[in-house]
Amino acid sequence: MTPAERKRRADRILYELGLYDRLKEIGRPHVIGSYRMDMMAWNDPDLDIENRDMSKEKLHDLTAYILRTFSPCWYEAKEEINDEGKTVWFHGFEAVVDGELWNFDLWFFDEETIQKAEAYCDRTAARAEAMPGSREAIMRIKEELIARDLYGYGKYASMDVYRAVLDQGIRTAEDLLKQDIRQGSRI
Repeated sequence: MTPAERKRRADRILYELGLYDRLKEIGRPHVIGSYRMDMMAWNDPDLDIENRDMSKEKLHDLTAYILRTFSPCWYEAKEEINDEGKTVWFHGFEAVVDGELWNFDLWFFDEETIQKAEAYCDRTAARAEAMPGSREAIMRIKEELIARDLYGYGKYASMDVYRAVLDQGIRTAEDLLKQDIRQGSRI
């Protein structure tokens, strides 16, 4: 499946099935990560939601909505303090939609944190566009890591691939694995 096809399928979940509108009731959603950069290699849209007055009640209401709408096979909801000492809220879930497994990471942040994430995505996408062959190398490496079950939480992350290709000129999964430059990331 191409990144454009994957993005169209993500759009169906977000907009036709109503997840985006439900999130708008809580705060202002921002679709970020590989979706924003048009480099989706797997079914994992990431959304940051601007919300200054998140609460456990809102998180519970969102959980109830997700359970009713998506019948998730896994979900996690929590409040935590990040490295900057800010309180953040997270809701993650996996669900089978139209016969495909999808993973959603919903983060509730302040506007400044979201702006930084969007700026990072926009800079990364622009750099990939400006460097011939980079976008293709990124997609190829992500797909190879996925095939080897080396991509995702606690493994290689998208940011590892972006750094390898855009900063170090790596063009293959083999070269990335030799370097073992994992840093980890939520994007």
